[in-house]
Amino acid sequence: MSSSLSRKTLAAALLTAGGFTFYWTYLTVNQGRLLFDARRRPPRALPAGVAAYSHEVPGGLLRGYVYGAPPAPDGERTLAREMAQEMAQETAREAVREAARDLLFYLPGRGEDVLVTMQYLAWLPPGVGFATLDYRGVGHSDGAPSEAAAVADASQFLLHLRRVFPGTRVHVVGRSLGTGVAIQLADLQDFESLQLITPYDSLLEIVRKRFPLVPLRQLMRHHFDSISHCKKVVQSTKVLLAESDDVVPHACSERLMAAWPMPVAQETVPGTDHFTIIERAETWRALAAFAQQVGLPGERPAPLAADDDETPDLRGMPAWAPR
Repeated sequence: MSSSLSRKTLAAALLTAGGFTFYWTYLTVNQGRLLFDARRRPPRALPAGVAAYSHEVPGGLLRGYVYGAPPAPDGERTLAREMAQEMAQETAREAVREAARDLLFYLPGRGEDVLVTMQYLAWLPPGVGFATLDYRGVGHSDGAPSEAAAVADASQFLLHLRRVFPGTRVHVVGRSLGTGVAIQLADLQDFESLQLITPYDSLLEIVRKRFPLVPLRQLMRHHFDSISHCKKVVQSTKVLLAESDDVVPHACSERLMAAWPMPVAQETVPGTDHFTIIERAETWRALAAFAQQVGLPGERPAPLAADDDETPDLRGMPAWAPR
């Protein structure tokens, strides 16, 4: 009886250990895809007025989008056609330089469909442009996602924006997962301001709460340790928080702000949570106001609007239509 019980106990222990090993191995091998919620989306045409950006990555192309930029040239072109396209592109660039004094470079959240997010561009005031990207393996981008790849791709895209629109002030905006990318980008390149929507102090700490039985510090390759990277930030910074947030608790955002090397502007968007904050006019108005007024002497960004009486109806409205 005792021997039989011992064998059953041993078998149960081995089964449990095997289960944990399989679970940990799965999380380790697939952590990039899981952290970024890497899902490809079917091809679709870009809205009018939105131009595609791309650069090569292992496995294909990284894809981004710029509101108001000239269209990308075709593959094979005659010399006359090439010259005509270059002239058209320069005309478009001049129009953007005149119309968009400020450009929001948006680094999206986990698994975010940025083409859906771009419908809210109708809430941006005239003079504010927008650019964003799909992380590797997400949306329409190829490749395998990772922390290092996200930062490198954002840096390369930002260099492109600086080169194509030299007279435009660029403001980096990170949302949720993208805040970790944005903070690291601030150490690599210069830009006018940094804005963070629902930021965290460390992604490792956020994930640890969801996977309490996993030795994440040893297995996790993508820590997004924002509380360490933020010490090198020199850009004027603003943080936007949701009124309630079950994904990134306010305590995580507050620890990050407490570690910031300079004062941080902060606003809470009323009536929002971690997901709906990006769907509110107040959020976009706050982003644009900080971008437009940062660096101006004696001026502070306007407060959030008290109501939405002047909020445009987005139903059926092409957000990319020139205004």
